[in-house]
Amino acid sequence: GAKRWLNLGFTTFQPSEITKIALVMTFAVMICKYRGRMKTFRYGVVPFAAVVVLVVGLLVLEPHFSASIIMILIALMMMFMGGTKPVYFIVPAMIVGLGAFLAYRYVDYVAVRVDTWLDPFSYPQEGGWQTIQSLYAIGSGGLLGLGLGQSRQKFLWLPEEHNDFIFAVVCEELGFIGAALILVLFAMLIVRGFWIAVHARDRYSALVAAGITGLLAIQVILNIAVVTNLLPCTGISLPFFSYGGTALLIQLGEIGVVLSVSRDIPAAPSAMAPGEKEDVTGEPEEGSES
Repeated sequence: GAKRWLNLGFTTFQPSEITKIALVMTFAVMICKYRGRMKTFRYGVVPFAAVVVLVVGLLVLEPHFSASIIMILIALMMMFMGGTKPVYFIVPAMIVGLGAFLAYRYVDYVAVRVDTWLDPFSYPQEGGWQTIQSLYAIGSGGLLGLGLGQSRQKFLWLPEEHNDFIFAVVCEELGFIGAALILVLFAMLIVRGFWIAVHARDRYSALVAAGITGLLAIQVILNIAVVTNLLPCTGISLPFFSYGGTALLIQLGEIGVVLSVSRDIPAAPSAMAPGEKEDVTGEPEEGSES
């Protein structure tokens, strides 16, 4: 009964994907505006909390709890980077914890997912089916995998194998080594993104690059944690792997923004011998080899 997509007639569209990058850019603008007052409660917490409450409130109505969690984590990350005092995070953490407890007690499907997460094999034909089939896929891959395209679990055994649980199929086909290499690539992308943020020319660009990189890191960590049953099953896609036009389009755009920030980073000066002058014309000196 969830309503998370808008039907445009010729295609469907998921607004929450745009909201993620919009939240990063909005918070970057607000942090730059309140730069000298971020340590105060009035400017470092209240306006940001108002935006989060509005966005998360709309997501809960869909309902879309996984996106709500991502939005809250993005908001906390951006506020921390902006200079909000860590002590101000205590109350939001308590509110999130209370919300999670209430969702477990009074929202049926949330309770089912938590119970099956703790012991999926006790519910093999109910809520635990997804997790069990995912673990079977990961385990059957072994060290080297069954081979690209040779997955057995994707044939009507593992639900959402092309979307939220694509990493389980990757583990089955490419094995432990292939899956580890993919995680290394994600780690390199994330580290490089934060490097770009640290070396950005201005505060806004640094916050946007760090926010986008952090968003990708959050989604990668949560998706793999769900697939491997480290967290309760929920709908979080794996960036650049999961099927979904809206998510892929937005993620490619986000990487384009980070690349745009990196393009404005000043180039490091070239190493020159002491006393040597740079030839600004670019022409070789007389008598030198070309």
